[in-house]
Amino acid sequence: MERSKGCLSLLLLAAVVASFIAGSSAGIYHIVGAGKGWQMAPNRTYYGEWARTRNISVGDKLMFLYRSGVYNIVEVPTRDLFDGCSMRNITNRYQNGPTIIELIPPAGPRYYFCGVGKHCEEGQKLKIYVAPFAPSRTQNDDQAEEPDDDGDVMSGSPAPAAVPLLALAACLLALSLLLLM
Repeated sequence: MERSKGCLSLLLLAAVVASFIAGSSAGIYHIVGAGKGWQMAPNRTYYGEWARTRNISVGDKLMFLYRSGVYNIVEVPTRDLFDGCSMRNITNRYQNGPTIIELIPPAGPRYYFCGVGKHCEEGQKLKIYVAPFAPSRTQNDDQAEEPDDDGDVMSGSPAPAAVPLLALAACLLALSLLLLM
């Protein structure tokens, strides 16, 4: 019995260490639109307001939660195409929800909208600024803000504390091990 408690304690310690490692090196998952997900916005500024509350960096992942066939995600390379909800010259199209998009280099602006019906024109669109990889999430507010072509801040306020999924899994494992003791 004493030996099994020692093994469990060692396993618990390993899980805690793994959660710290995962938290420092893994990207943050951002659920686009928070509890609303990716759907018709309640107003035209909803997704812009959501983006302004996030600090998004290379290596992070955007989670678009939506139903296939009802919504989709179109990525375009320029602000003009985004502003005009134009399907001309798209970069990517995602149609099977939910979709997770890993933000790979280069850093810079990214433009997404729903290409179904008039959803984009009604506000189902998201523009973000992806900052260079941030190994630590302790940037000052003024370092995190990046202006777009018009000088508007696209995203930049520090995000509420977010936990990478791997770290969450490690914490749940540690909790279950504690309950077994």
